Amino acid sequence: MNIRRGDTVEIISGNDAGRRGEVLQLLPDKRAVVVEGTNIRKKHQKQQQTGGQRPLTAGMIEFEAPMHISNVMLVCPKCDVSVRTGIKRDQDKKTRVCKKCGTSVD
Repeated sequence: MNIRRGDTVEIISGNDAGRRGEVLQLLPDKRAVVVEGTNIRKKHQKQQQTGGQRPLTAGMIEFEAPMHISNVMLVCPKCDVSVRTGIKRDQDKKTRVCKKCGTSVD
């Protein structure tokens, strides 16, 4: 996967197309990512007893749901546009490279 946690990505399809956000979590087994502030879902949750600790909040909870990795593109820090990436190998290290400007993304 060419996207890592902490990268800035742009949503290219779906209801949030055009929005940008930071990758909060990667789910490699599902090939999905969780992006900050996008793909917001609501869930009804009951209050639960937690044995003397603070109880969970009850009611409707909003959270960022995972989306498939094919729906996001990495944003180059230099170009400030969504780009495809390549891999450049220097001896034992692999670095991600912007296909438009050729600078390192890492």
